[in-house]
Amino acid sequence: MTETMTEIISTKMNPNVIPHLHIWEWHIPLYLFLGGLAGGLLVITSIMIVLKRKFGIGPKDEGNGCPCLAVRIGSILSPVLLGIGMLFLFLDLAHPLYVWAFYTTIQPTSPMSAGSWILIAFFPLAVLQAMLVNKKFLRDRNISIINKLIDWTEDHLTIVALVNAHIGVGIGIYTGILLSFFSARPLWSSSILGMLFLVSGISSAAALMLLLAPDDEKPVYSMVDANAIWIELVVVGLFVLGGVTGPANNSGAMMHLIAGDYQMAGMTYMLWFWGIFVALGLVIPLLLEFLEAAGVHIKLPQVAPVLVLIGGLVLRFLIVFAGQTYHTFM
Repeated sequence: MTETMTEIISTKMNPNVIPHLHIWEWHIPLYLFLGGLAGGLLVITSIMIVLKRKFGIGPKDEGNGCPCLAVRIGSILSPVLLGIGMLFLFLDLAHPLYVWAFYTTIQPTSPMSAGSWILIAFFPLAVLQAMLVNKKFLRDRNISIINKLIDWTEDHLTIVALVNAHIGVGIGIYTGILLSFFSARPLWSSSILGMLFLVSGISSAAALMLLLAPDDEKPVYSMVDANAIWIELVVVGLFVLGGVTGPANNSGAMMHLIAGDYQMAGMTYMLWFWGIFVALGLVIPLLLEFLEAAGVHIKLPQVAPVLVLIGGLVLRFLIVFAGQTYHTFM
């Protein structure tokens, strides 16, 4: 008599059930990058407005209550970039026509629910700030409803900017918290990920404003960017240290990122992380900006901010992809 033994695997360890859970593709890193960049722009422009109006600190105003050029451009780009990022998020949704369902409930413990409601507050206030700092241009268009809105709110620009600074911080942190709530992904399961994405977003925003600012405004944004970069280096160090010294799953996931041989676009994660993100995206721009501040003339001053933006984008792709290519459980 022959007995047949059948083994049933019913846990998530079954590689045929969840081999890597690779469900997020290029749309999500782009959304996280643009969302962080938009949040960083809102934080920087809002703080610059408050510092100038309350303490007289910052680049010279253009007159008639209009802030400097970089603040005016940055205020416009903030909602525009987030709108583009939301388009990428929309394209990634399995059922995009049901996106309205996010706003039928409030779930404080859900990062997606909280993020959806933060976005509702972000757009109108960010657009209002962009209108107020560009009121001279808008008044010349002589659009009645816009003129009335500016007349009603222009004396409260400082309050609008203060609120927007906090909303910008919320958006920047949210892009990291969105990932860190996925505890089944060991690389993402880090409480410092929100801070890392916030600082990276502010650094990228400062780099973008440095590219757009006229020569007389560039030193201000170079200083902001340099300070954001060294803070980001500290946070990156804490992120790596926390992962390596954590439980086996977290340690394995971090080593998968910083020393593994898994490849993205033909190059290992390790080279992307240490070579492109850390070296080219943080260390070299920081050195270049410190040299510029010390009076050493850099022939191509736009190199540093471009490298910072590339590094910020690479960081999102690395975290999203490496978090998914590492097994759910060991």
